[in-house]
Formats: sequence, C-alpha cells, structure tokens
Amino acid sequence: MLAGAGSGKTRVLTHRVAWLTGERRVAAEALLAFTFTNKAAREMRARLERLVPDGFSRLWVGTFHGTCLRLLRREAQRLGYPTAFTVFDREDQTSLLQRILKELDLAGRELRPSFFLSRISGAKNALVDPDAYDASAVTPPERQAARVYRAYQEALARQAAFDFDDLIARAVDLLERDPEVRTRYAQRFHHVLVDEVQDANHAQFRLVSALASAHGNVLCVGDEDQSIYGWRGADLSNVLEFERRFPGAVVLRLERNYRSSGSIVEAASSVIANNRWRRGKRLWTEREAGAPVRLFLSGDEQAEASRIAEEVRRQVARGRKRSECAVLFRTNAQSRALEMAFRQRGIAYDLIGGVSFYERREVKDLLAYLRLAANPRDAVALARVLNVPKRGLGDQARVRLEARLGTAGENAAEALASLAVSGELVRGAARSAQTLSALLSGLAAARAEPADRLLERVIEETHYLDWLEESDPDGAADRRENVEELVHAGALFAAQHPDQGVEEFLSEAALVADVDRWTESEDRAVLMTAHNAKGLEFPTVIVSGCEEGVFPHWSSLEDEKELEEERRLFYVALTRAREEVIVSASAFRRRFDGGGAGELSRFVREIPPHLLITESPPGFATRPSAPSPARVVAGRPSQDHEAVGRTVYHESFGRGTVLGAEGEGPDTKFTVRFARAGVKKVMGRFLTADDD
Repeated sequence: MLAGAGSGKTRVLTHRVAWLTGERRVAAEALLAFTFTNKAAREMRARLERLVPDGFSRLWVGTFHGTCLRLLRREAQRLGYPTAFTVFDREDQTSLLQRILKELDLAGRELRPSFFLSRISGAKNALVDPDAYDASAVTPPERQAARVYRAYQEALARQAAFDFDDLIARAVDLLERDPEVRTRYAQRFHHVLVDEVQDANHAQFRLVSALASAHGNVLCVGDEDQSIYGWRGADLSNVLEFERRFPGAVVLRLERNYRSSGSIVEAASSVIANNRWRRGKRLWTEREAGAPVRLFLSGDEQAEASRIAEEVRRQVARGRKRSECAVLFRTNAQSRALEMAFRQRGIAYDLIGGVSFYERREVKDLLAYLRLAANPRDAVALARVLNVPKRGLGDQARVRLEARLGTAGENAAEALASLAVSGELVRGAARSAQTLSALLSGLAAARAEPADRLLERVIEETHYLDWLEESDPDGAADRRENVEELVHAGALFAAQHPDQGVEEFLSEAALVADVDRWTESEDRAVLMTAHNAKGLEFPTVIVSGCEEGVFPHWSSLEDEKELEEERRLFYVALTRAREEVIVSASAFRRRFDGGGAGELSRFVREIPPHLLITESPPGFATRPSAPSPARVVAGRPSQDHEAVGRTVYHESFGRGTVLGAEGEGPDTKFTVRFARAGVKKVMGRFLTADDD
C-alpha cells in the first residue's frame, strides 16, 4: 500500500487487523504487526485495543527491535546465549570498542571508534558477518575494520551481550539457519503487517520474508517519499521493487491527505515531484486551501531565532497552545540559538533529541548494577560500577577482573571475590572488592524482585546519593531527581507488568528513544530535528535553517541520491503541519570556520510562487552583528587566555566553562568544565560562545 503523507495508513493497517480477526476469523495470536518507533507502536496498540478488545492481549504488536528482542529472549539458547543477555547501547559499544582498539594496538590511530562502529553497524544491517566482511576487505581501513569487527563480536559473545543491530541480525540468522524455528514462527503468524516499510533496512526486510515464508500473507504500508533513513541503512528498493520480491503482489495507493490544508499539500507535492527515485502519487485533499506558506528572512541565526520565538508568542496570543507549535531543524547544532531565544522570552519548550533520560550518567550507573544482577558476565557494566561510587578499585583492578571474566569463566561477583583474596590488591581495595561482590551476589539472588526495590537496595548500600553530592555539588539536585524518576519508573513497570522482572525492565529501558518519552501533556513548544518529527503532526510547523548547505545539508550536495533523501526530509517537515507552515532562512549563519553567507534552499525555491509569501524585516541585514563564535573562542595560548572563564557550548557535552587553553590559532585546545560531562579537553572548532 503506497500511502501518502496524512492518508491514514495506520488506520488502514489497524482496521485490516480488525477485519482479519472479525470477518475472517483469524486468531489474534496469528497476527504480527511491525512498526519503527515505540511511540507509533503505542498508538497502534491503543487503536487495536479499541478495535479488537477480546483478542488484543494476544496480538504481537511492536517495533522491529522490540519484537526481535522478545523472540531472542525465547530462543537465545539456540544461539548459545542465556535468556538474560544484555543489550548494549551506543555508549556501551564505544566503551567496549575502545578497549578492543587498545588490545589490537589501534588506539589513538587515525581511524576513530566512530569509524569502526559505523562499519560494523552497516555490515550487520546488510547481514554481513565477520568472515564475509574479512573476505571482502581490500583497503587498509577495511582490513582494520575486519579485525575490529571480529574481536568486537567475540567480546560481545563472552559477555552474553547483543548490540541493537544484533537484535535483528541474529534473529534473522536464527530464522534462516534453523528450519524448525523458522517453520514454527512462520506457521504461528499467518499474517505479517509492516507499517512504514520505506524505513526498513535489508535485515528487517529479510526478517519479514522469513516470517512470511510459510504463507506469503504480507501487508506492507509505506511511502517512498518519506524514506529519510538511508544513512542508517533504510533500503528504498523495498518499496520501489516490492513486486519483484513478492511476485503477484497487489499495489494500492492511498492518495487522499486528511491532515493538511490544500496549500500545504500542494506545496509539499510540488517539492517532492522533483525527485526521480519514486513510484509516484498524486496527493490531494478536500480541505480548503488555507493560508499560504510563509517565508521568514533574517540577517543571522540569532535574528532568525528571535523571529521564530516571537512568532510562537504571537500564535499563543491568538489562541494557539504552545504545544501546537513545532520548530524543526536539520541539525542539532541549530537548537542553541532557538533555545536561547525561547528562554529570553519565557516561552516554555521541550527540546527533543538532546541527552535522553536513559543516557544520563546517574541513570546508566544504577542500571549497570541491575544489568549485572541479570547478566553477571557483563564486563562493560562491571567496568562502569567498579569505582562508582569511589571505592579504591581503579584501572589495575579492572584489567585483572576482565582477565578473570574472559579466561577463568567467572561471573562478576566470583571474579571480585577471588581478586579480593588473591593478594593482588592493597587491603582497602580488597575489602571494597569483597563488599561489591557481596552486593552483586545479593542482587543476583533477588533478581525476581521488582526493579524499584533492587534500585533502592543499590542506592542504599552504595550510598550513591551521598556520593553524587560530593562528586557534583552543583548538579546533585538534578541528578537526585533523575535517580528518583528511575526508581519511580521501576515501580510503574512492576505495577503494569507484575509477571515480568528486571530483564524485561532493562529491555524496555534499552529500547526507549527520547522522542518516545515526549507527550503533549504539558503546554510547551516543541523543538526537534526534522528526523525526530517523523510520524508526528502539529497545527503550526516552522522549519528553520532553509539555506543551501543547511537544508539540504552540505554533505548531500554532490550526490543525487543523498540530495533526494534531503528533499524527502523537507517533504516530511512540511507535511507535519495541519494548518500553517513557515519556512525560515538566514542571510548569514555562524559556522566554526568563521561564518558564511546563506543562499536560499532550493527546496523553498521549488514551492510554487503563488503558494509562498515572503516576509523580511526593514533594512534586512546580510552580515552578523557580532564576531563568529570560533573567533571568540580561538586565540593565544596559556592559562590566562582571554577565553578563560567564558561560557561555551559543545553539541555533545552541553554548556561549560573554559578553564585553560593550549596551543594557538585554529589549533587551540581548551580545557572545559562541562555541567553534565565533567572536565574535557576540546578543540576550539567544536565550541561556540554561549555568554548569554
């Protein structure tokens, strides 16, 4: 089903489930429905609970990752894994990879951990195992990546861990290699339904094919014009070549848009018509034309942010809720000026896509203890808690423990206990190792208890809150609130799922994305990337940074297929709006290289003139009124550098204060104390001034 934006594809999919269970008498447990985000899965389940009240609890409805995790929990032993395996997130992967690079004498070389993570992820999404990757490696970087990939997978296996990509890749491997398992699941699920199929990568599509192997009953709903995740493996050919992969398939088109005004539908359709790689649809609506698209032109990004904030305030004054206004941008770095403008005007907002709750340091610390309760072989979790709170167990203790975990086959508690009596540690550290061993043994024995009780036990026995106060007095209050929220989340999970334990709680935490936690319960304006806005809708949408090199992003300008994906992303941004779209551009935007003049995005120029009203202020400026942030931060060496004491911002670490500087000119390296990340050394080109 080729379903245009706002055409009601989720409604069609859920009503098909109701029709199958009602009219065709298909058992609810014989239906499996996939979607891509937890938020979409919750919406689908809520609709199905109303449509199929009797059989709802027996339906399998969830994300690809969540469904594969559920399958692997049941079948893990066939892969040589315990059912209580750990799921590594990005930070866990990076931590493990850094150790592997040291072991392979590749640390500090030209290729960064992110390079290897990207290559490994791409290989898994394409279902390429270490042997096949090694066989195809030609260049020196590829050969290094092959070595790292093999060592990485071996390390995951030793720790009984999967990463996110493994959840799908290993599920596919199991279904394709084990005929008994494939037949059992293919015969259980008589109908497989997939929402947003244009977002599926190669591994996900192979999963669908394996599950449909016994019957071929597949319904895929998607829109090639909304395929925006090519950078993480989404395969547009799943839509473009669907009939070749499922011979005899019937293709239906949903072309009526129920969401947006006539002007928005026409503008978005005019833009996306410039793409070549599409099957083609004629999106239409019976709604009135409504307001034309408005184009804001500003002098620089500060002026643009102020203009956008004032527009939100104007919308509220005329009766719009703040939560009905969404500001979308292409890159996370654009959010800083917008946040400042909203704070200065006292406009409440939610920033979606920052550091998510489950990525916060204190939350990950406490979850690491629970991970060890469930999976005592998790060396990454052990390394995280070993000296948190501080207990005199440093790097030497960690190396010795990892050796025991890797070669002696001991679990975390056993390794700590044996290290404590080995004579390899000083007396105080040995006592600490014994105490930590006892705590982990106790947690493992009590793993059937609700997650909130286990968390409270860890907090009490480790004096974690006292340590937070001592280690981070300025941020302790916020971190304490996060700890309390985590305990509350554990209690809520236990109340909602009384038959599930710590393993399932950890699984839910591992799969939650920041956008999944966002709700409209509070009246706050919404700031997010266009990617995060996928699947959402708002009365008013403002798209900022509509300039060449920003949207479309500069990295796509030399590649036609990547440029078409940027156009699809712009199309997604426009079609999030129900009533009103505003696109905004700056004549000048500060960059780390000193700034640059802006040229209006080609995507805006593709909107028909009769649908576009341009609004620029009197005396429209083309140059910024202040020096670029890079010039403010860079400069002379020494500890009395002019930037010392200044407030700066880093896209990953957040806001911080400059403590010192080394080097000079564009190569200046700054020592910065960040509020949430601690003291870091950062090159000046990665910092922006944040003196406001």
